[in-house]
Amino acid sequence: MAGAMDLSEEQFRQCKLDHLLKEERRLERGKDLGEQVKKILGELGAGYRLTSVTWNSNTLSRRLEIETPQGPQNLVLSWELVDDALDSRTRSELQRLRNMVLFGLGRQELIVRH
Repeated sequence: MAGAMDLSEEQFRQCKLDHLLKEERRLERGKDLGEQVKKILGELGAGYRLTSVTWNSNTLSRRLEIETPQGPQNLVLSWELVDDALDSRTRSELQRLRNMVLFGLGRQELIVRH
């Protein structure tokens, strides 16, 4: 395989390791985002449940699948919003994430306005 890609065996191994580390980081970020979203959904009461978090490399976004009392909902969040919230963990960035989730679920009445 390395020869077909015009790479030495060592270069191929390094590329594969880099890819695996990036994939592991994406998975960990997805889990972290899921925990934050579960906290938000907990405020909404019974009937709201996060069922999956997926990464879309074509649009550089995260898709959340959420069960709601009205049926399943899909929310798409940009990587910038997610990274800002998870990296800084400031009140304002986590509030932005919360507001986007609430807006996506049609719960605008709960959005905090500054």
